[in-house]
Amino acid sequence: MKYTMREYIGKSVNISKLADAIEDFFKEENFKTQILHLQRGAFIQARKGGVFRSILAREGAFTITVEGTPLAFRIRMGVSKWNQFPSESSVEPLFSKPMLTYDDIPESLWSYELEHHLWHYVETQVELGIL
Repeated sequence: MKYTMREYIGKSVNISKLADAIEDFFKEENFKTQILHLQRGAFIQARKGGVFRSILAREGAFTITVEGTPLAFRIRMGVSKWNQFPSESSVEPLFSKPMLTYDDIPESLWSYELEHHLWHYVETQVELGIL
């Protein structure tokens, strides 16, 4: 699996606040983060040094895109190269062709626990309407 994706329909969520909350989740886990708010959604990256960084091939980072409208949006999470200077043109492929831009990393190397916690956090935020 190159990335995971969830779609949400009929939820009233502020996309920008949701993206900020995802970035905050990673900051609380002591990840280096970056976020780019776009008209169509948001691009978030998080990476950590040490052994974890080695597992993700040194340049890899958790990469999350949030795309859509407050009532119909999708979140994709995968691993891709750390984008040193993110701009709309440099992250556009992650919105339009995610299967080609997320890195193929063996499942055993994927941090399932972190992914699970992030999805749980997002689900809680969306279901409780906190955003």
